[in-house]
Amino acid sequence: MADRLAQAVRRQWETEAQVRRLNDPFPLSVEWVAADADLVESWPQLRELAKDWPGQPPGGSIWAADAEGLAGQGGEIGEVFERIPTRRLVVLGEPGAGKTMLLIRLLLDLLERRPSGSPVPVLFPLASWDPARQDLYTWMADQLVRDHSALHAPAPTDRLQRSPGTLARALLEWRLIVPVLDGLDELPEAVRALALHAINQVLPTRQPLALSSRTAEYRSALTPPAGATVLLNGAAGIHLLPLDAVKAATYLERDAGGSGTRAAARWRRVTASLGTGTPVSRALSTPLGLFLARTIYNPHPDEDLAGLAHPDELLDQARFPTREDIDTHMFAAFVPAAYRSHPYHPTRWTARQAEHILTFLAHHLEYTLDGTPNLAWWQLPKALPKYVPALAVGLTAGLVFGLMGGLAAVFTGLYTVGIMVVLKFGLVYWFPFALACAVMAARGTWPARDRNPSSGLRWSWGGKSVGFGLVGGLVGGLAGGLLGLFLDSSAAIFTYGGVGGLVAGLAGWFQGGLRSVHPDLDKAVGPGTVLARDRRAFLVIALVGGLAGALAYGLPLGVMVGTVGQIPFTDNPSADAPAFVAIAIEMGLVIGLPFVAGGLVVGLVRSMWVEFLVAWIWLVVLGRVPWRFMSFLADAHERRGVLRQVGAVYQFRHLDLQRHLAGPGN
Repeated sequence: MADRLAQAVRRQWETEAQVRRLNDPFPLSVEWVAADADLVESWPQLRELAKDWPGQPPGGSIWAADAEGLAGQGGEIGEVFERIPTRRLVVLGEPGAGKTMLLIRLLLDLLERRPSGSPVPVLFPLASWDPARQDLYTWMADQLVRDHSALHAPAPTDRLQRSPGTLARALLEWRLIVPVLDGLDELPEAVRALALHAINQVLPTRQPLALSSRTAEYRSALTPPAGATVLLNGAAGIHLLPLDAVKAATYLERDAGGSGTRAAARWRRVTASLGTGTPVSRALSTPLGLFLARTIYNPHPDEDLAGLAHPDELLDQARFPTREDIDTHMFAAFVPAAYRSHPYHPTRWTARQAEHILTFLAHHLEYTLDGTPNLAWWQLPKALPKYVPALAVGLTAGLVFGLMGGLAAVFTGLYTVGIMVVLKFGLVYWFPFALACAVMAARGTWPARDRNPSSGLRWSWGGKSVGFGLVGGLVGGLAGGLLGLFLDSSAAIFTYGGVGGLVAGLAGWFQGGLRSVHPDLDKAVGPGTVLARDRRAFLVIALVGGLAGALAYGLPLGVMVGTVGQIPFTDNPSADAPAFVAIAIEMGLVIGLPFVAGGLVVGLVRSMWVEFLVAWIWLVVLGRVPWRFMSFLADAHERRGVLRQVGAVYQFRHLDLQRHLAGPGN
């Protein structure tokens, strides 16, 4: 399982590195030195700790002689990781210094070196973890299942072992995962020290790991205002340096077409100022700053330079007196630049439209979802008032149930055909559903808790839902028989209800046993794939609901028609006995129509697609998101570089970009 997961992780991050243009025009070679001694364990302590482990010291011959031996650059990060006796590394740096980029390079390097059967490095963005509420293993298992859905399957075990639960949990407990924890600084300040304490408590010192953070935030987390100092047990550290001025200049000019081109010549004055300590020099000393600058000022192939802003504007210290002013300017100019139309990447959305949509999404993440960077389509309903999805979904289910009931009444001959009859009869069916939904919405009970989308269906004997389905079907069928007996003196009606209850119970038992399946372990699941699977699961459940209703009420009705010789509630004689099968099938299908709504309700519990559909339509009407919402997100990721993808969710290219768009001025 670990080997198959390693293949998926490798494909995931090789693809993401390509989309993020980490190697275009060439990899930026960041440099680093050993972190300040007070932020990490002492080197003698690390050596002694590793020597005390059972068995031979792992890799003692390649350990660095001291902390200064961890200095390096670019592609050396994998070798540096192996030089640490405990193989536990903290990566520190300033905003935009390239910490995440370096972790991705480390992850891919470890995968390249990884022997079969050994632990798999997996990147976990820490911003979505709440250490005050979630155990670290539980949270990491949830992230693994979200990005690699097959890991939700039960883990193999034997009679002598307690089952660890899912494959994800088993991989963690059997130490077959190397956690690469990105962005401690992205957690709220109040819980960073708690997060470090939780990591120390849960992950044994002998388990390798990597963790990144901004330097000031990490130092603050180690020394909280109240409480003891908390170090990451057994960890060495490195600190990323500003980019070399010559490398930064070469990068900008090469991206513009190379030395000697008109586009590269536009950078002459700016590159001459690099390394001088000016605001523009400091702003362009990080990979993030260079990425923003090249997107804004460098032309696409076949793009006219006349329409582009000139990089010399960054030298205007009256306009940009500090680095922060330049950062703010480049964040503001980035989205319009990313959505410039050009032949290689035509866009359906103008820069103004894109900025409006992205600003709304940033607000949604910052203020509705408490600052998480994870843009998940199944959390879009939280952008609406909480009663809207409940009311819309419930009223729709009730309407479907009512109209189907009206059609069933007409087609079975209870009434003459007429649209008003259908509507009146349907209203009787629909009203209780609508009322129940309104009450549920008013009490704020929908959704009851955070749920994840489904990725398929299977049937299982176990679970409370199976029992509830059986009991619910039996009670519903018997209740229908009693109601029929009240309306019609024929005792056969009660018999019909009993038979119907039995069949309905069996149908409910079958429907209640439906579970999600997660089939793909060899590849990470992207947002679009997750949405398609969840939609398919919902539609299958709704169809099963209709078929279950047909069996539960159509089959016993056919039995009555064939044996008693009369359709309930009418004076119409039935056909003779040989027509029993045809009558049963016909009336079963018609009577089963209303129960599509029952399947819809069960589908709501098992999937997230309908809630997303309601939120999407609502926000389209309000002008907050585009009609082709998922296409917009994919385009922003794959072509514009505004979003990045981490498994099943999107994130803004940088957390500071998200915060800029969500700021009070936007």
